[in-house]
Amino acid sequence: MAEPNDSLARSIKSHRARIKNTQSQPSKPSVLFLCDGLQGASLMASAIMQNKAGAFFEIVCCHTSPDMATEPAARALIQFQISTADIVPVPLAGLSLNYVDYLVALSPAAVQSGLALPSYGKFVPWDVSEQTNASTTAVLRTINHNVNYFLSLYLFR
Repeated sequence: MAEPNDSLARSIKSHRARIKNTQSQPSKPSVLFLCDGLQGASLMASAIMQNKAGAFFEIVCCHTSPDMATEPAARALIQFQISTADIVPVPLAGLSLNYVDYLVALSPAAVQSGLALPSYGKFVPWDVSEQTNASTTAVLRTINHNVNYFLSLYLFR
């Protein structure tokens, strides 16, 4: 049987190796945008964030419903010359990430689905569809405002 100090020494050595590997490979913070899929809000948020700060963040687009309404979201974004071509929305049930730095919930329904969420460093609640009859363009404007605010907080911390 190993001595408790041997076990502790191995644990410390393993921890130091992980820190060294992390320091030698700088990574970008990850942001998971999560919506219920009804308006494609996470697609819009991911596209806007990618357009404004994709070089600084790993961006993940996720939804809680089996399918996401991508066409209206993509049409609204095209008006502002923002493409969704490189963004693949993933159902939350099929997400393979265990941890994200920022989990941005774009509606209360997104976190009330009962599906397991990945672990996260910070939870950021946005309710971009406060009015249930809000147009896609109105939701897009709200998302754009929230992304700008998020970036101002992140960049000036």
